[in-house]
Amino acid sequence: MKNKFRIALGATALTVAAVAIIACSKEKTAQQEPQTEQQTVKPNDLTLAEMAETMSWEDGKAFFENQSIKDYTYACEMVINDCGFTEKSQGSSYSLVWRWTKFNGDCDNDHPGICAGTKNDTIDPSENARGYFEDGKMVIIPTTDDNGFTSDGYLAIAKPIMLENDIIVISQGIYAAYYDEESGRYVAVAVDYEFSH
Repeated sequence: MKNKFRIALGATALTVAAVAIIACSKEKTAQQEPQTEQQTVKPNDLTLAEMAETMSWEDGKAFFENQSIKDYTYACEMVINDCGFTEKSQGSSYSLVWRWTKFNGDCDNDHPGICAGTKNDTIDPSENARGYFEDGKMVIIPTTDDNGFTSDGYLAIAKPIMLENDIIVISQGIYAAYYDEESGRYVAVAVDYEFSH
């Protein structure tokens, strides 16, 4: 009877040990396996270099090869010092689609930029930017948290953007955004523009 009990006890101990070893082995394997689940990256989380790197040729990667950065932040500073970027009563109201324009003209939700825009003649709840003109540049000040800036403060515009209800065409290019020390974020960008014919 004692031998049967010892054998049963020994068998139980071996089973418990085997279960523990298998569990540890599975846990170790799970820790070593690479994470296959990919986290979603918001367009504004990309730097300019990451944006160019993650873009396909069909979406406009070639655009970045010959573009120099245009820095008109002095014009932004002039507008902000004149009226403050929180002032909503001045400037023109715009509704902009803060996304990259693909080579085929579609908007790309994976990359920041501007792919379309409309000037609002009246107060419009879809307004997300104000436009000011300073020293031959159009200063765009986003009025919502959504904007087309990369995380390191650039606005890349792949193609000229003809604004609806306006005679303004925003020129393509890479523009440096103005960083506001007080708020700790990029708050404005000055761009080149032309008049539509």
